[in-house]
Amino acid sequence: MLRETATTTLLHKDNQQATTSQPTASTHSYTKTPPLPSHIAITPVTAAILPSFRRAISLILPIRYPNSFYTSILSESAASSLSRAAIWYDRFRASKRKREEDHVSSQRPGKDQLPGNSLEDGELVGAIRCRLEPVPTQPSPDGSPTTEHQLYIQALALLSPYRSHGIATHLLETVITEALRTHADVSGVYAHVWEANQEGLDWYKRRGFVVEEPVIQGYYRRLKPDGARIVRRGIGVRDWLRVKEEVGAAPDDDDMRTSRGVSG
Repeated sequence: MLRETATTTLLHKDNQQATTSQPTASTHSYTKTPPLPSHIAITPVTAAILPSFRRAISLILPIRYPNSFYTSILSESAASSLSRAAIWYDRFRASKRKREEDHVSSQRPGKDQLPGNSLEDGELVGAIRCRLEPVPTQPSPDGSPTTEHQLYIQALALLSPYRSHGIATHLLETVITEALRTHADVSGVYAHVWEANQEGLDWYKRRGFVVEEPVIQGYYRRLKPDGARIVRRGIGVRDWLRVKEEVGAAPDDDDMRTSRGVSG
């Protein structure tokens, strides 16, 4: 069961129109994210998980998303691929589950491990949903059209008792990796954060995001103050290295050029 008293330091609201600003190159450098403990799983959102996914976002974020925001995850491949849940499993049962996964892997070499796609013996503690947005670009020198996308974080939520385990970071990195795996033209990531949420702004800055000016007044109509700040960073070499680790192939030169020289 979700804990009713849970709060979070991350606060987002889905914007209705795409932002046309170009991704900001950050000079911030940070180390590789440590792996999650074995009893925590980052998993796609399935029909079995969706009610808890919806409840977590509704409980944590002061935004009321329409029903389609959630149901589209099951019906639209684009929404499904950029949505993830974090499940915290009972440690004892997680050890048993890990042994079962190892047994399956040994019996079927090369096959995927048992997916963490149900809440049996576990609790959904975090959620993320993103979308890709086109970025206006100039035609190439030969006049042919060019395409570019940025990843917008529509909702990122984590129950406060489960902070300090790297869960939110892994949720974000998993979606970034998936976006790059399917769209090599993704050039940046951005989100809106409540202007008074200093912890959330600091969280993003530690992960290479730049806080842009000015404050967008009237963005959070139910909150006081009601402004939002945009946090943004470009896609970096480390992002492409995670893609390489997942698919086992190095990104080509064109892919690396989309990193815009960002170190993180």
